[in-house]
Amino acid sequence: MSIGLFASVLTGIGDFLLGYAESGEAVGIAANVMASAPGLADWQLIAGGLLGFFGIFLEGLCYSAVYRLMADAAPGYAHLCRAGIFGYIWLAPVGCHINVGVLNMACKYLLQADGSLAERAADRLFWGFCLPVYGLLILFWLPMMAVQFLAFSRGLTPYPRKARWFCVPIGALPALIIALILGPGTAPGSAVGTMFLSFGNAFMFGGLLLTMPGEARFAEFERNVRRARMNG
Repeated sequence: MSIGLFASVLTGIGDFLLGYAESGEAVGIAANVMASAPGLADWQLIAGGLLGFFGIFLEGLCYSAVYRLMADAAPGYAHLCRAGIFGYIWLAPVGCHINVGVLNMACKYLLQADGSLAERAADRLFWGFCLPVYGLLILFWLPMMAVQFLAFSRGLTPYPRKARWFCVPIGALPALIIALILGPGTAPGSAVGTMFLSFGNAFMFGGLLLTMPGEARFAEFERNVRRARMNG
């Protein structure tokens, strides 16, 4: 959990660097995604991409701590959680983070040469490469979040049931609200909006650290699981 919290902060710094720039005017979804590219320095794109790459990979590894909490009492939930972890590690660091830096850098230089060419390239890159990866990641990520919430809610982990609220979607909401208040087109608003999942992960790992039960509770939970198996 501690490493996961550190990884969330690391990823958040990378997200901040990739998002901290004024967004220019753009037409279409794809162009809007990369509308801040001209305002991003090369060092921002490289550092932000690499920090997020390593941070998200560590986050994915640390999700295994959540998987272990439910593995004994709810193996069905745990299988879905583990599949989500594999998808997260496989897709999120490169397919959904570092490519943001790569594509923004490509669009940045294309915009300097030919604006219409840059817009067409943004469309091809977004619809042809980004969106399919984002969609596949969501198919892995949403079930993982759902079974985590259900496992905590139903007392299938050693944690108190209230720990179900320490999940990524709930932690991400305040960041999105703050980004809207600051203004999505401003550099601070864009940076905070880019960081929304990092906020969510930090909220989850930090909350689970704060509410972690003692050793006696873990031992009692294991005894109850063994007793239930024997009776079942």
